[in-house]
Amino acid sequence: MKKIQGQKGLTIIELIVVIGILCLFASIALPKIDTSNYELLKISKSLRDDIRYIRYQKMTEGENLRILFQMTKYTILEGTRKIKEVKLNNKYSLYQNFADSQVAFSYSGAPSTSGGTITIFNNENKSYCQITVVPGTGRILLKNEFYNRHK
Repeated sequence: MKKIQGQKGLTIIELIVVIGILCLFASIALPKIDTSNYELLKISKSLRDDIRYIRYQKMTEGENLRILFQMTKYTILEGTRKIKEVKLNNKYSLYQNFADSQVAFSYSGAPSTSGGTITIFNNENKSYCQITVVPGTGRILLKNEFYNRHK
């Protein structure tokens, strides 16, 4: 291969080395992004969707599904048979105020016992999301925002 006189430039190896060094400096200089609030919102949306699922199944198919809440997990049950169990990460806790720590729905879509609120709490940064089941209608509400506990 002939080299033309006066032509200057970088080789591909030199270019890769320079880009690698710039990426290394950028990863050191930029702070880490805190994704715990997004994980909290993901867990909350998943629980909201599971509650909506058992409500719709009761209204359309007549299935007797319910969700049993515990501090670190929730379980979808059909009678005594487990359909699904979701365990929360150690940094999350689940609080609720439903009768018998469970929620089920009637054919009209209203909660069988009463409505209530579920709070999913991030133990590390003290933020939380709330899911509300409205007593009369069974409507399931989740605001796409995080709340911080007052110190």
